[in-house]
Amino acid sequence: MLELLLRLLRRPGTTALLLSATLVVNLLMLAPPIFVMQVLNRYVAFGVDGTLLALSVGAVFAVVMEFAFRWVRLRLAAVVSVNPDEKIAVETAAGLIETKLGVLRQIPKTLRRRVSRDVDLIQMAYSPPILMSLLDLPFTLILFGALFIISPILAFLALVMAGLLILFSLGQAYAQAANQPVPSDISPYIDDMVDRPETVRAFNASKMLVRLWTLSMRVHQSKTRKSALARGVLQVSSMSMTALTTIVVVGIGAVLVVRQELDIGVLIAANILATRAVAGVSRAAATSETLVQAGRAKKRIKELRRRPSETQDGSALGTYSGRFAFKDVVFAYPGQSSPLYDQLTLNLDPGEILVVHGGNGKGKSTLAQMALGLIEPLRGSTVVDGLDLRQVSVEWWRSQVCYLPQNPNFLNASVADNLRTLNPEMDDDGLNKAIQLAGCRHLISAMPNGFQTDLGVYQEKLSPGDCKRLALARALVSNGRLAVFDEPMESLDQQGREAVVAVLQSFANEGRTMIVCSTDANIIKDASLFLDLDSSPPVITEGPRRKRTAVREAAE
Repeated sequence: MLELLLRLLRRPGTTALLLSATLVVNLLMLAPPIFVMQVLNRYVAFGVDGTLLALSVGAVFAVVMEFAFRWVRLRLAAVVSVNPDEKIAVETAAGLIETKLGVLRQIPKTLRRRVSRDVDLIQMAYSPPILMSLLDLPFTLILFGALFIISPILAFLALVMAGLLILFSLGQAYAQAANQPVPSDISPYIDDMVDRPETVRAFNASKMLVRLWTLSMRVHQSKTRKSALARGVLQVSSMSMTALTTIVVVGIGAVLVVRQELDIGVLIAANILATRAVAGVSRAAATSETLVQAGRAKKRIKELRRRPSETQDGSALGTYSGRFAFKDVVFAYPGQSSPLYDQLTLNLDPGEILVVHGGNGKGKSTLAQMALGLIEPLRGSTVVDGLDLRQVSVEWWRSQVCYLPQNPNFLNASVADNLRTLNPEMDDDGLNKAIQLAGCRHLISAMPNGFQTDLGVYQEKLSPGDCKRLALARALVSNGRLAVFDEPMESLDQQGREAVVAVLQSFANEGRTMIVCSTDANIIKDASLFLDLDSSPPVITEGPRRKRTAVREAAE
């Protein structure tokens, strides 16, 4: 309810109109019982057709006006939630995008997806129909007040029925939310079926997957059935409570009629008032489960936003020279018994080349990701042009890096948009030059819509080598002074390897700083430094390029 009040207070003008319309709607709801009471007491008693006609016209007019105000109220209720819904959607996206990668990886993927679905749950909880049901709740006092004027006893009985219904609904809502089935219980197996069909078929994993799916579905369906049963109980209870209200009001009212404290017309009108009042309470009570779930969904989103996030503000140098350093870096993944790096220190001057080599799992990709600031060391620092990377704007920094990951992925956007992510202002000439250097023009020409092909969808049709070529083009579009290439030759044919060699050579000629991670220590023989991760601890040795520089400086 607090969220509802906050949404209403953000738009005071709209809220005032909304409350006014709700007041008019609930006042017009008095028309049918008044019509019934007047027809039975006036027309039936005296038989004047003009009286019936006048009462009927007035009642129909009231119903038409009630419909019109309900429609206006519906449109106003839609306006109230526009900005809050958008804010929650943005906060959720920011939480998923801005949370530090190392922290985000500790959250299972299925739970991350659940948070993204929480946005829909919150928007549904404050949709116009539910908002109107909640706003009607306090205004049902008008109906109870009219009933009190007719008969305090009947009004009291109707209030008791409504109170019992609210208490029962709230209890059911919290119990239901506690036992709500979690979609993430079965999501991993859905991912296998949808995202990894080749693996499932190539390794005859179908039976295993069906077995795991069946076991998880039994648990999930059991929770779903309990949840559906609880909703059914609430619905049946609401209907029974409304029927019971009629029985109580008519039964007690009949006694009052016999005692001549009420007449028949007033009794029927009182029954209509009580039924409509309890029905309004029932509609509001039916929303309790959705509201409880929405509250928990909002709590999950807030918890995500409270996790450490990347610094969106920070220093942005006018120009980046290419100087880069690791200082006393210590890094270990959660649960590791020993660190990947322990007090790793190295310095690269502008134009120098670092070759990082080692076997699988030795930390080459980890080092590349630390260079980009995707993950942070436990201790020590990454320094660029004398600044700790923690103090630098991550958006600015990543635009200074030509990054080629080991296993590239692409976004659900066009080829052109994917290639320009780090350099949105890159013109067509620069884009075409990058494509030409990466040797993937023929690849884009073969796509159904060329540059406008949705690469997120089309990526499934590409070989790992094709993906690597497109990723190389994306790295070139950045035009940064630091190049970080992680296993650049992997998955490529001879022509692709030659393209990578040509790019690395051009970077060296242009004086760009390079960090190249590879299982092949000879990928660049003319390097400044070699970092051997196969040794324990890792060993750093000088390469020919730095030795020549040292000799030249000594001669000068």
